[in-house]
Amino acid sequence: MKLDLHVHSTCSRDATASPRDIMMHCRKLGLDGLAITDHNAIAGSLEARGLAKELGLVVVRGVEVSAEEGHLLAFGVSELVQKGMTVAETIEKIHSLGGIAVAAHPKRFPSGTGLDVVRKESYDAIEVVNGGSSRRSNALARRVADERRLPVTAGSDAHELSQLGKAYTVVEQCAAEDEVLEAIRKGRSQAGGRSRTRSEGVRYSVETLIEWLRGDFRRL
Repeated sequence: MKLDLHVHSTCSRDATASPRDIMMHCRKLGLDGLAITDHNAIAGSLEARGLAKELGLVVVRGVEVSAEEGHLLAFGVSELVQKGMTVAETIEKIHSLGGIAVAAHPKRFPSGTGLDVVRKESYDAIEVVNGGSSRRSNALARRVADERRLPVTAGSDAHELSQLGKAYTVVEQCAAEDEVLEAIRKGRSQAGGRSRTRSEGVRYSVETLIEWLRGDFRRL
């Protein structure tokens, strides 16, 4: 089954689609599930969780947490993880909540933690295909996952409906969140999909520059 494990809803300042619209579009694309991972916000993820049975999708609760060194994904948590802590502290908190910690787009500037951090901290998995990252960045993330023999995930990092499903995580058939998390923990997940195109990279660079100049990245 395929799950897009990195999606942003209107609960993220920089995204445009509601949780329901996201889930309906996932069904149209033939995806089996997803994780809404808003920036330091969990309301969209919990809303999606409440719609899971109605819409026939497996929903993994998630948050994209802004740690001191950069962003990481928290899966399987039902409450917010405080932003601004170190990566080590953030991972510890995620584990205390029963979740798993995934290195999100580790090589992407300016929100990735960088590969040195990924090499030393106790992540449960590494996102090795991010639909908003370059092919080179994703390849470097996969290299570190291979070096550390860590499980892998993938997600579109969609901020609008048209971006959904560009990248996805593949696991054996799972009926619920806990089964997906267990598959990732045990390394029974695969990363599929594609990196951003050259034109998408240009767009991202322009948008990043604008947000950087406004200081918006400090608030994510």
